[in-house]
Amino acid sequence: MSAKTRQRRRQTKERHTFTLSADNMGWIKARARETGTSRSKVVDTALDRFREAQRQRKMAEGYKALSHILKEMAQAGLPLQKKAVPDY
Repeated sequence: MSAKTRQRRRQTKERHTFTLSADNMGWIKARARETGTSRSKVVDTALDRFREAQRQRKMAEGYKALSHILKEMAQAGLPLQKKAVPDY
């Protein structure tokens, strides 16, 4: 997703009601005071960061799953590399 798409999605707001633990609500309120932002912005930012971390974990899992294929491809291309760059 492009930065422009993410920005557009952030501009579209929806109102919802959630029940949160007192600990989480306390953290949200404290963070909002620390940063000088709204509680909604704190939750929105925290969810954005969580989603980005989740996306990066999934990407890492995908690379690990493909690692044997990538290794085989690199090994298969090695003879061609040696022909193109003999001292490689």
